[in-house]
Amino acid sequence: MLEKLRVFLVVLEEGSFRRAAERLRISQSAITRQMQSLELDLGGRVFERTSSGVRATNGGHALAAKAKILLADYDTTLAEVRRLVRGESDQLRIGYIASAARKYLGPALAELRRAHPKVKVKMLDQTPGEMIIALRQGEIDLALTLHGADLLSRDFYARKLATIRSLVVLPVSHRFATERQVSFSQLKDETFTRGSDEIVPGYDRRIVRFCRQYGGFRPRMVTMERATSLEESLALAANEEVLSIQPAFISHLNIPNAVMLPIADAGATWDLSIVWQRGKAGSPLRTLLSALNTHAQ
Repeated sequence: MLEKLRVFLVVLEEGSFRRAAERLRISQSAITRQMQSLELDLGGRVFERTSSGVRATNGGHALAAKAKILLADYDTTLAEVRRLVRGESDQLRIGYIASAARKYLGPALAELRRAHPKVKVKMLDQTPGEMIIALRQGEIDLALTLHGADLLSRDFYARKLATIRSLVVLPVSHRFATERQVSFSQLKDETFTRGSDEIVPGYDRRIVRFCRQYGGFRPRMVTMERATSLEESLALAANEEVLSIQPAFISHLNIPNAVMLPIADAGATWDLSIVWQRGKAGSPLRTLLSALNTHAQ
């Protein structure tokens, strides 16, 4: 149908099947067959024959107006998709965990901007759960995430960027608040925050595994009031004397009435990963991936 519409527009511009055939370098009989097929598809005539050639009927004029818009949109879309398939794009859309961005993403972005100053970078502060949805819907090109990489590795490229030690966030009044570090075995009688699988997929399972493997107990966990940020969530937990286990890269955050202590158990770690769309990677994305890998070491 699209090819018939293209031929139809040429016939209208030329006002003649013969001249259209010469312009398109096909036989006049081939054009006649395509236009007859088009009129059959539409259920009515789009041309009037005149002594000098052809002209559009009222329906033909309406078809021409719509066909120009349709074909222009199609050509633009196809050109954009071709560029994306070849890995060419003037924009990179990045989903990221805000608490990890300063150390792991900032230096790599600076390198990207030096190498590709014309590339537009769209930054989206998202939860790991939001990143999973955004990747699957094609709304972001790359995610810097702490959770869910195992769920995405079958459909996307995924690479571990860094292994992160754990820390515990506890109230300033806690009996361990003045210690230099604590182990899970010391936290047996504590209550821990629960995470939503919708927001932080796999968080609860990780905390249970840490407590069982390094402390020999199953943790008591509670759901905290929904907060708008990690800082707010940790502050709420501290006020309720509930502990939270987190990756050490959040240590720069200032949480009211709370302190952060390193977890002594060396094996209680988190994998910070980058996940990106399958397909050919353009030069800007390759530059960013290389820079992320370099600055994470």
